[in-house]
Amino acid sequence: MRNYALSELCHRLPVSLSELNIDKILASGQVFRWRKSGETWFGVTGSRLFVLRQDPTAVHYTWHDMGDNMSSEGEESKKDPISKDDREEEVREQLSDFFNLNIKVSELSGAWSTDGHLTSLVGEHAGLRLIRNDPYECLISFITSACNNIPRISSLLLSLSSLSEVSHSISNTTFHPLPPISIFSQPGMEDRLRKLGFGYRAKYLVSALTEVQERGGKDWLMGLREMSLADARVELCSLAGVGPKVASCVCLMSLDKHDAVPIDTHIHQVAIKFYKQPKRSLTPALHAQIEEYFQECHGDYAGWAQLYLFYSNVTNKGSHATNPAKAVPDENSTLESSEKKNKAEDSSERKSKTEDSSERKSKRRKSGR
Repeated sequence: MRNYALSELCHRLPVSLSELNIDKILASGQVFRWRKSGETWFGVTGSRLFVLRQDPTAVHYTWHDMGDNMSSEGEESKKDPISKDDREEEVREQLSDFFNLNIKVSELSGAWSTDGHLTSLVGEHAGLRLIRNDPYECLISFITSACNNIPRISSLLLSLSSLSEVSHSISNTTFHPLPPISIFSQPGMEDRLRKLGFGYRAKYLVSALTEVQERGGKDWLMGLREMSLADARVELCSLAGVGPKVASCVCLMSLDKHDAVPIDTHIHQVAIKFYKQPKRSLTPALHAQIEEYFQECHGDYAGWAQLYLFYSNVTNKGSHATNPAKAVPDENSTLESSEKKNKAEDSSERKSKTEDSSERKSKRRKSGR
């Protein structure tokens, strides 16, 4: 990858830095397959590779289509009759949709004026906003996020992407879309994921994505956008590896449930420190209680408010969440460290199962059974 000059990126998406700051958004723990070189960001959404750079008045960009309609930077594909102008408009709309630009943070913040702490964060982190991710990618990302950190999540998802047969290379770096959902039902997929470093998460991904495919695949996931938050969350929580936090992340960041409030350790700490919420173990019941509190405080866009609280908390602690681009290895780099981590997790998992089994045997002996 290399740093692009603004003059090399011949398309513009007019937007102020106060409404959209790609450096903050793409490094905020919402998406994990974007990488940065200098002032330039590279990332794949759907089957399209974007190259982005920002100045105070606009996001400058170019793109490369991958797959059957492969084209280079807006050139009309021979296999696709769409005109160049229509293609450019389609791409502009895709990028606007990805960054949720139909929603103005400046308008949302007015409804939060009674929360002095949140209001100060909106000013401090101007340009931060929620993206509207693809539900398929979002689900995979947050199942992978369990007991994980952002640099490693990024590394794992880039490794998973390399299983796709579709690719595009620029600046000596190869980019892939995610592989098709059908790959998760292939024999031996769990072992392949474990070799990539997913550890115990491999079985959850295989089970969850196989179930999604049986329910209708990506169309089923997109259909969750038409459901209420409560109903969509119930559907997601019926999948392996998906609890309240993961379901809330998917609902908020890909299913248009703007009032969903994911409660992790960071938000729990914020809720205790600034909002007088209970200081006890974060159970599903407490998750629901804190979410309801934030919904009452921050209204229909409580999930957007949560983003500012989360980002501020991890930034102030110097978390890796603020610097994923610097920590993500090249997609073609060695998987040795991932394999070591995988072995350690597998060992821990086996130890846990052994301890659980011993505990059950002990209880049976004490009860005389």
